[in-house]
Amino acid sequence: MSCVPKRGSRRPARGALIALAAAVVLAGATGRAQGEFTLVTSIPGPADLVQVHGNRAYVVGHGTLRIFDIANVQAPRELGSYTFPEKIWGIEVVEPLIYVAADFYGFGILDISNPAAPKLRGSLKTPGQAKSVAVVGSKAAVADHMSGVDFIDTSNADKPAMLGSFYVEGYAREVAAFGSMAYAVDAPTGVYTFDMTQPGAPEPVHAQQTATSPGMIVVSDPKAASQKLAVLVGAGTIQVYDLTKPEAPVRIGALKTPSGRATRATLHGSHAFVADAREGLQVVDLSNPKALRVVAAYKTSAPARDVAVTDSHVFLVVGAPSETPREFKDQEVLILKHPF
Repeated sequence: MSCVPKRGSRRPARGALIALAAAVVLAGATGRAQGEFTLVTSIPGPADLVQVHGNRAYVVGHGTLRIFDIANVQAPRELGSYTFPEKIWGIEVVEPLIYVAADFYGFGILDISNPAAPKLRGSLKTPGQAKSVAVVGSKAAVADHMSGVDFIDTSNADKPAMLGSFYVEGYAREVAAFGSMAYAVDAPTGVYTFDMTQPGAPEPVHAQQTATSPGMIVVSDPKAASQKLAVLVGAGTIQVYDLTKPEAPVRIGALKTPSGRATRATLHGSHAFVADAREGLQVVDLSNPKALRVVAAYKTSAPARDVAVTDSHVFLVVGAPSETPREFKDQEVLILKHPF
């Protein structure tokens, strides 16, 4: 285990503050303004991924996960960090545990009960490269480039145990959980549904080849959302699936983003917030999935690569991706107040 030095918040470098504050576009179908984004502050890199839960933000930069107290969102305070020996591709936060997919290292369970000193509880080497993780109860699904989807028993956090794998037709990219279901996407076109309540390593209860180069998947909160949706991002498009019948997703809409290179998205209410590479942040209205439209945008000076949203703020990762542990040119997490 190793830790990175604590770093305070700073203003965006190279004049980005002025450019970002000015480059806000918000328009509905009639072109009338709906509100404005306001740049509050930023968290300096390294930063590849971000998740927010309550008053904490979890920022991943290459192999290091940093924990920030954001109770005062204008002055994020780093609480602690933990570094894995390989690049972290995905995390699932179920406080006080964080489940980690860390490339060739495999699967790890991090205990953050004491955020100042995160502790590795258990780990398991997966067959190939661990890319993403989703958790339902005491079972984890891990997208693995070699074995497809690995299923892991996490009932004993100190000794996670492999239950088995399901080999997908292409390359497993990401997994997400909705209730008792887990959805896995694989390139070039696959979407698989697994009932995680099945004993052992489940077989898919539904499979389809309707996605377009899926790279990631995000689902709505089944407890909070009026719409039950999954959004896939791939080939520069967001692709919307209806989860009214969670065991059988149905594709109902798609929209190409302005950059054509969108990487990740998150859902908030009836909107998808999309990290759209050089075009920054795009907000897509999902209220009519058959007629998707961009209703807001926030132009960034560096490519936008990941996004998390709360009721009042957007956390937007910008900058070139990390290829090495010390390479994080232009990376930071912008914190924006949003009008949605």
